[in-house]
Amino acid sequence: MEIRTLRYLMAVAQEGSISNAAASLHMTQPTLSRQLSALEDEMGCSLFTRTYKGMELNDNGARLLRYAETIIELTEKAENDLSSNEGSVKGSVYIGAGESVNMRYVSEAIQLTLKRFPEVDFQLFSGTSVDLMDGMARGTYDFLLECELKEHVDMNVLALPVLDRWGVMTLRGSRLSTLESVRPTDLVGETLLMARQAMKTGMLNKWAGKVANDLDIRIMYSLPLNAMLLARAGAGTLLTYEGLFETGSDTELTFVPLEPELTSRQGIIWRKGLLSKQATAFLDALQECLMKA
Repeated sequence: MEIRTLRYLMAVAQEGSISNAAASLHMTQPTLSRQLSALEDEMGCSLFTRTYKGMELNDNGARLLRYAETIIELTEKAENDLSSNEGSVKGSVYIGAGESVNMRYVSEAIQLTLKRFPEVDFQLFSGTSVDLMDGMARGTYDFLLECELKEHVDMNVLALPVLDRWGVMTLRGSRLSTLESVRPTDLVGETLLMARQAMKTGMLNKWAGKVANDLDIRIMYSLPLNAMLLARAGAGTLLTYEGLFETGSDTELTFVPLEPELTSRQGIIWRKGLLSKQATAFLDALQECLMKA
């Protein structure tokens, strides 16, 4: 199985048909069809559904596509890491990140690294820590900003200084917006939007205690931006970290903290072992920024 052939598979998935894929690859359609048929022979199964319009990925092809995307990402990352001249610092740093106010320290470190090393660039991937952890384990990312930081036997862990405080984003003028803080019983009867990761860890259920089963959680979200738009449209009350969105007097939503206070620790994790020169430069910059915090 060649990297080149996996790129052909990705092109078909991206372009939606073999004719469009052939055009994007600057190949003839018959040549591309032969290459893909050879890939099917090698895999021992069909990867495409043949229609009068051409070829589309079937379930087997979709499964192989997931592997192909990872293989190609790692191949490009390896080429990037090994292409630097001895002693030079250049290439990409790959960072997966959940959403937290602690991202400001990552931002400061990125700016400092770019200033010091003009040939370094950054590839950022946003998502929940649970979703991004698979990529971290595969080596897709150099670093992960992990929300709800845990200990990792096979990872280095660097805690970030600011605890994220939980609360609700609610429409200004609503019942909850008039409170100084929100207790578990205050949420009974409210339609709630809750972070999927917080639900998996059980932290919000533990905070809610005896009324946890009485909470009306109608919408689960991964990242809070779309959930915020739903809350702003009146779809429900959003449980989220403080500081992710503007809540000034001219905004439609306001933030009210939870009581008892509920906070989350975030941190940077990276694999034990050798980092690329550009990743090491970023880590040095991050530690420098944290020392000044």
